Amino acid sequence: MPRRTAPAIPADYVLLPADAYHGLQAFRDELIGIAQTIDPATAPSPDPRSKPERSRRRALAHVFRLWADQVHGNLQTARAD
Repeated sequence: MPRRTAPAIPADYVLLPADAYHGLQAFRDELIGIAQTIDPATAPSPDPRSKPERSRRRALAHVFRLWADQVHGNLQTARAD
């Protein structure tokens, strides 16, 4: 009699252990903290000569915020499943 293989888990479904979930939440919090350190929302008005530096900082902070948002969205999806 031929053996049956175990049913495959759909590719869009991932089982996430609780400690991994909490680790990803902590990672997201770190990303937000980094973004706030790089470009704080209440930064003093910059010297006009430092505009390119501020622009680079804002762009880098934006990348960290986007990454944090993506992690948060994935965590919400994992929690909903």
